[in-house]
Amino acid sequence: MTTDSLQAAAHKRSDIQGLRAVAVLGVIAFHAFGSVLPGGFVGVDVFFVLSGFLITGILMRELDQGRFSLGGFYRRRISRLFPALFVMLAFTLAVGFVVLAPRTFQELSLTTFFTTLFTSNLAFIRISGYFDADASLRPLLHTWSLGVEEQFYLLFPPLLWALHRFARRLLWPVLFVLAGVSLFKAQQYLGADPTKAFYHPFCRAVELLVGALAYGASRRWTPTGLTRQALSWGGLFGIAGSMILLKDGVPFPGAWALPACLGTAAMLLAQGGMPNRWLEAKPLVVVGDMSYSLYLWHWPLLVYGHLAFGLSAWVTAVAVVLSFVMAWLSRRYVEEPFLDGRRRWPVWWMALGAMATTIGVCLVIYLTDGLPKRFNAPEQAMFAAAEDHNPDRDRCHKRSRGTLPYAQTCIYGDTSAPPVAAVWADSVGAELGMVYGQALGERGLSVRSITASGCPAQMRDPNPGCQAHNAQILAGLTGEADIRTVVLIANYLGYEEEPQSQMPDSLLDAALALKRAGKQVIIVGPLPQFDFDPPSEAGLALRFGRDPREIGLATARYDRDNGAILDRLQAFGRANAIPVIAPRDLFCDAQMCRVYDPAEGVLFFDSVHPSLIGARRIVEAVLAAG
Repeated sequence: MTTDSLQAAAHKRSDIQGLRAVAVLGVIAFHAFGSVLPGGFVGVDVFFVLSGFLITGILMRELDQGRFSLGGFYRRRISRLFPALFVMLAFTLAVGFVVLAPRTFQELSLTTFFTTLFTSNLAFIRISGYFDADASLRPLLHTWSLGVEEQFYLLFPPLLWALHRFARRLLWPVLFVLAGVSLFKAQQYLGADPTKAFYHPFCRAVELLVGALAYGASRRWTPTGLTRQALSWGGLFGIAGSMILLKDGVPFPGAWALPACLGTAAMLLAQGGMPNRWLEAKPLVVVGDMSYSLYLWHWPLLVYGHLAFGLSAWVTAVAVVLSFVMAWLSRRYVEEPFLDGRRRWPVWWMALGAMATTIGVCLVIYLTDGLPKRFNAPEQAMFAAAEDHNPDRDRCHKRSRGTLPYAQTCIYGDTSAPPVAAVWADSVGAELGMVYGQALGERGLSVRSITASGCPAQMRDPNPGCQAHNAQILAGLTGEADIRTVVLIANYLGYEEEPQSQMPDSLLDAALALKRAGKQVIIVGPLPQFDFDPPSEAGLALRFGRDPREIGLATARYDRDNGAILDRLQAFGRANAIPVIAPRDLFCDAQMCRVYDPAEGVLFFDSVHPSLIGARRIVEAVLAAG
């Protein structure tokens, strides 16, 4: 998330520096205090528009003057990006060596590798999944935006040169059409693969092209009077409204990104408007000057602060303050020397050296599985809980974009006997099915485990793939006479942002359909969900002298988040003679839903899914209910 303004251009427009400040402060507020500014993440989109505007201006001036040089362009990009970035990467790896669990440190090496190549956004498309560290454990998650920009600028300058040289009259129409195609692809991906829509450069190109088109408009038109004021105020409302009203979970980017992007473009055209003049305030200009470094530093400091000292307001506040300190130091002693045109650095050789060194370190960390010998045996045992999951997930668990016919679902227990029970669930049931099968296997019986990522047992799923999956599963279960008991469990909170899924009522429809088919149905209520990775947090608690038994989720928060869902399930259960198991009774006491029991071990292998150890608690309750 950078803008290659070249300092002279930036200082001509103090309001642009102010916009940078608004953008980066919005992102920090979202990451640090999400409830205060729930849509602060659109600050990245504001930066994309600014970047498109400023870079297009620089390139067009050079093209018009006949002094465009692709090598010179990339040399400036390297001088702007690399110094601060590689200092931050070195810090992130060094601190990660001390505080990250082996699996998480190994992932950090992977994301550092791709960040070095400016492709971390593409990597995050691939590694987003159930077995990856929670976002709060990814110190380089924010570098996805750097990847988007640099991939865009790998293609944009040659395209602009070709259009300027051979089809100058079509230059702006072509960019407008490309922006429309990008927006269309973003909307298309949102329906099919939201993760790809968020990270893919084709989906984000529209935002940079809005900035480019804004520059094109500024060459032909200078608004004055009421028009300028209307644009300035409209732009402010577009940005501020997005930051205040949007929230994590809306289908984004696509159309929902347009108010902030068009608002930014409007303010870029409305230089001199009242809100633009407010942006020229000295404090905002100062923050805007160091916005790149501030963006780079704030997220790893937040992640490491929370890992080392726990989630608390004071830790967050200290991390934010340190972000400003590190950003000022980075700006003053790292960025500015390389942006000083009076000094000629061997930029290419320095860049190659930094990249080669970083890649070498990453390979060592990755190939040694995150250097586990950094920790003692008890700490390693805690971290190992991250692998305490069903090893058959890749074989018999339906992924989001795959298919899994009923006949190919897994059977656990005594497989010589037909299954007498089934677990039908989204991903949170994969461990339950395996452990349930082990328990029944001791009696010469077996269990069919039917699990699918993002596809709980429900009859009104808005996802066509899930609809087809659930229809054939229901037909299979009702047609398999030996199966007498069906256990339903889901990640209920995971569908709160999808009202069209009608959870949990759509799951209750499935329960009634099974009951009418003569099955005994057992419903498991909502599991605790955590803002951290339990195995890593438990291991780090030992590392830093804390008690892992005190790690968890406040029971009061569990009740607040899940009380209405559990009440709905229990009322349905009473009305239809269907047992409902409340995980609150299994994992929570009066104070806390705990992730660790010294007599058993870590109860969750990640922030959402129970470990095999945790699943045993649920199975015991299922056996008692059945």
